[in-house]
Amino acid sequence: MHLLDALPEIQTADMDGPVAYVEWPSERTDAPGPTFVCVHGLGGSHLNWMQVGPMLAEHGRVLALDLAGFGLTPRAGRSSALSANRALLSRFVHQVAEPPVLLVGNSMGGSLSILQAAYEPRSVSGLILTSPALPWSARGRPPAAVVMATFAIYQMPRVGEAFVRARNSRLGPERLVEEGFKVVMADPASLPVEIAEAHVEMARLRAEDPDSAPAYLQAARSLLSLAGRRPFVGEVLGRVHQPVIVIHGRKDRLVRIHLARAAVKDRENWELHELDGVGHAAQLEAPDRWMAAVEPWLERQGRSFVPSTIPDSR
Repeated sequence: MHLLDALPEIQTADMDGPVAYVEWPSERTDAPGPTFVCVHGLGGSHLNWMQVGPMLAEHGRVLALDLAGFGLTPRAGRSSALSANRALLSRFVHQVAEPPVLLVGNSMGGSLSILQAAYEPRSVSGLILTSPALPWSARGRPPAAVVMATFAIYQMPRVGEAFVRARNSRLGPERLVEEGFKVVMADPASLPVEIAEAHVEMARLRAEDPDSAPAYLQAARSLLSLAGRRPFVGEVLGRVHQPVIVIHGRKDRLVRIHLARAAVKDRENWELHELDGVGHAAQLEAPDRWMAAVEPWLERQGRSFVPSTIPDSR
């Protein structure tokens, strides 16, 4: 079967505006499994989970939403800042997924998942994080120079908007996806062609939306603000008492591996799996190795994903 043919039908929920999502129904026949809610990163969409969604469905129900301002979910008068999208994620968990859920987050989606677990602990039974966006540290290597330069431009009022629009227009959907994959993956050429095809089609749709660039920049600036608040993020990490697995590529150019190592250090409920030769989006670039880390973790947790075992930190 062609990979694109296996993508579920787009569904929509109303949360002060439309929220697009897809669902891979559970394939378990022995007993009910957990519900996974997949949360994409900056500039991403539900397509970021097209490789692992069907594999997770062997263990439970799988939902992947598009956050406000991304994918097929317009802002529609809403904010795409982290605080607003965290509130949207919370509503989605309660209205569509039915808590508690296992949150599966990549990059910015990892940050949102951590925040949800910290501040609404009874809604989250565990976290599966792939290169979660964490505060940059003075120790260790910073993000790649081109990434740092781009983020600096993003933070400049009006200049950031002009830069993003000019870049999108100059590159076009195909090259925009190609260049983006070069940043987030160690070996983009290893991906099935259907992955690029799906993302290019999404980029075409996004290019038709004049609100695409402003929504992206609002989220990017919010994420960069969080990255500078190391004490706050440290406090948030300390509030996460659920089981956590972090899967991190050693060739990640955006969130360096030392940040993941620091996050899991001295936290007994956190564990880290490092993948050689993999970049920032391991669930897309190395789905089989990603699942090889997730499945034993799920087996070790057994049926412990119940809300009564999670302390309420509010």
